[in-house]
Amino acid sequence: MANIGDLMTRTYGNFRGIDLLNPPNSVDLSRSPDCLNVWKSYSDTQSNIIQTRPGLTKLVNLGNEAIYSLYVFRNDIALVHIGTKLIKWVGFPSDKISVQVLKSDMRDNKSIMLFFNDYIYILDGSHFLKFDGTKLINLVNEAYIPTTTISRSPSGGGERFEDINLLSSKRKNSFLADGTSTEYVLDATTIDSVDKVWINDILVTDYTINKNLGKVIFNTAPEKPTLIGKDNVVVEFTKEVQGYKERIEKATIACVFDNRIFFSGNKEFGNAVFHCSLNNPAYVSDLDYYECGSQDNQIKSLVVGNNLLWVLKEENQNKDTIFYLTPTTDAEYGRIYPRKQGNLTVGCYAGAINFKDNILFLSRNGLEGINSNIEYEQSVSHKSSLVDSRMTKMSNYMFCNIADYNDYLMIAIDNVVFLADSRAKYHGTKGTEYEWFVWKFPYNISMLKNYLGKLYIADDNGNLYVLEGTNDNEQIIKSYWNTPRDDFGYMNHLKTINKRGSIIKIKSQANGKVKISEQTNKNENWKLLKEASSSGFDFNNVDFQNFSFISADSAYIVFRVKEKKIIDISIKVFSDELNKPFGLDSIVIEAYLGGYVKRS
Repeated sequence: MANIGDLMTRTYGNFRGIDLLNPPNSVDLSRSPDCLNVWKSYSDTQSNIIQTRPGLTKLVNLGNEAIYSLYVFRNDIALVHIGTKLIKWVGFPSDKISVQVLKSDMRDNKSIMLFFNDYIYILDGSHFLKFDGTKLINLVNEAYIPTTTISRSPSGGGERFEDINLLSSKRKNSFLADGTSTEYVLDATTIDSVDKVWINDILVTDYTINKNLGKVIFNTAPEKPTLIGKDNVVVEFTKEVQGYKERIEKATIACVFDNRIFFSGNKEFGNAVFHCSLNNPAYVSDLDYYECGSQDNQIKSLVVGNNLLWVLKEENQNKDTIFYLTPTTDAEYGRIYPRKQGNLTVGCYAGAINFKDNILFLSRNGLEGINSNIEYEQSVSHKSSLVDSRMTKMSNYMFCNIADYNDYLMIAIDNVVFLADSRAKYHGTKGTEYEWFVWKFPYNISMLKNYLGKLYIADDNGNLYVLEGTNDNEQIIKSYWNTPRDDFGYMNHLKTINKRGSIIKIKSQANGKVKISEQTNKNENWKLLKEASSSGFDFNNVDFQNFSFISADSAYIVFRVKEKKIIDISIKVFSDELNKPFGLDSIVIEAYLGGYVKRS
């Protein structure tokens, strides 16, 4: 315990992140009650240093509409959904581009691009498309035509073989001719057309049809097969079932799991998960779906983790918010996915992700993690207490973009990005939580894309950027770190700052510059104390107005704080000039303990 007149030393270091949960005078010394556009770059050798984030370097403008999705296909070919257009970009990521519009009637909203079996599959809520690197194909136009019945006699019967394909209105029936019958009854009535007929593998046309009864009437009875018991008459016909194709085309959620694509997000089937056949997205059986809870609360996301497909739904009074599908091989039905309901009641509000093998989702209250013990129960661990007060209050929180970059989970809402640090965690009252940082950009973000270790960011005006450099497309990156409002542990005593005892340790970097300000209970406005170069000895891109012969990885800057009889103080380290980043290792200030604070 200090006595009046004792010198006290305060060290701020081992920085962790921002704390928007607690009042500024209650924040841990390793956190900041207010910081912006800083992070810890774990690819840097000085990974514990808080430093200015990378900037936005513009690559190209593709139009004046929002970019919703991007997928890089076979090295330099990129597929881009911008506004209502789907664009093939040859030469990615060069700005010397060759652009071809593949489709101009896409839905003007977020879309999904999946890589599966050497193709890109695209869903935008109206179309289900396939891209092979050259041409774009509507899956409906090349959907698999199933043979729904085999070993069928002319009058009917036979063996059910394949299910109806949701993506195709066409089917086949395979018959065993008896040599005398001319009327062949299909396994459906009120058909739209008979398209092709084969007898002994030869295409024939000598027949008429009865659409209502579903009959093919031959002019001459087909002969019996030459190979006894082998079907020799095949009829391909069309029967459109209203709404079948739309079950998949209107999907807005999809993921690859167990060598199949799983679909959801069609609001008319808001509790259903569909899936295609093994390695065949062009075939989605009308029976291959699972209903997860009630239709009252929609499925919001599908996430793969722990060899399960997690189905996350909106919160509602039925409390059926989380399900999971388990791959199982059945002797009769083959591969099936039994549905099980989780025991969680927290609903998904704004998306989900598998982040470092952790299933995370955004609820109305912030970021949640599923602590899974499949054999017994699951529980939810809250992950974002330190930023909830700002993140969940943003008006477009529901429409956020999520990405994994450099061991951070990035949640972009409008022009703000919240970063959860996977390498820095702490044990909160609701379980293990992440440390967080907050960035702000000059443009609203419409898409985040991590590709080969680089983060690509798109805006609402058709611009695509890469996260690198020291400015935001020639705009200043204003970055800062504020220490807590520190009373040195003696709120009831006045303090006098030792004007010779303040120093900061900074990162030495080319063209770096740092400014230092202070704020006290007596002065609510920030007072600039010092600005100094933090440049290392580097002749590349040197600004000789801000030059220093600092050659070590770090440097020390002494600054003076002339404050007497204060209750608390906060130090601000910042940069507000173009191409002048800073990196902060630690701050030390000293103060003498004074007498008691008098009654105001």
